Amino acid sequence: MFLPLLFMVFISVKAVEQNVSCPYVTPREVDLKELDGKWHLAAVATDLDIKGDCATILFNHKTNNTTDVSISWIVDNTVSFYNGSVALTVDGDNGGDLLLVTYTDKKSETYSILDVNYEHYAVIFACYNNSDGNTSTYELWKLTRMPHVKKIDSTKIDQAVANYNLQNTPFLYFNNTEDSCRINIGSDLNPSSWILTSTAAITLFRRLY
Repeated sequence: MFLPLLFMVFISVKAVEQNVSCPYVTPREVDLKELDGKWHLAAVATDLDIKGDCATILFNHKTNNTTDVSISWIVDNTVSFYNGSVALTVDGDNGGDLLLVTYTDKKSETYSILDVNYEHYAVIFACYNNSDGNTSTYELWKLTRMPHVKKIDSTKIDQAVANYNLQNTPFLYFNNTEDSCRINIGSDLNPSSWILTSTAAITLFRRLY
């Protein structure tokens, strides 16, 4: 929660462990060109160290049919980044497409899209069965094209989550207001969190703001 002129309260939500195996998911087919562009992060449960009041994801589909991804979040007018590349792979068990994201620190994740309307919202999910054979750990991302979720989109997002009995996920929510998303360009960038490897990556960030 952002409290003007007082202080920032940081909330960190990790990936969620559940006492059942991963649900059977039939991921959607994905069009990376349609996924292209800016998305606002409405809510998330993930191991990535994202915190603050404003968060954005940018998919940059390039002419050589590759796609970069840049996740940014803002705390007290200071922006931090987590960047990588995206490839499509086919889910051999359940059909549909999977998003294979390789981050520039070599961490990789494979995500299913539970539901998507490329002009409005997307629900992204990753799940791994734990070694004990009885539990699993998952991530869940709610993305919207607009800073604030429309009621009709919220209903469809919630339905996609409920279809897999994930409605009790402890999400970290983002307000994405104009004030919370404001940064001081050139003076308040957080170099400790930069995972930028090229001029192209820097250009990718500039498209966000």
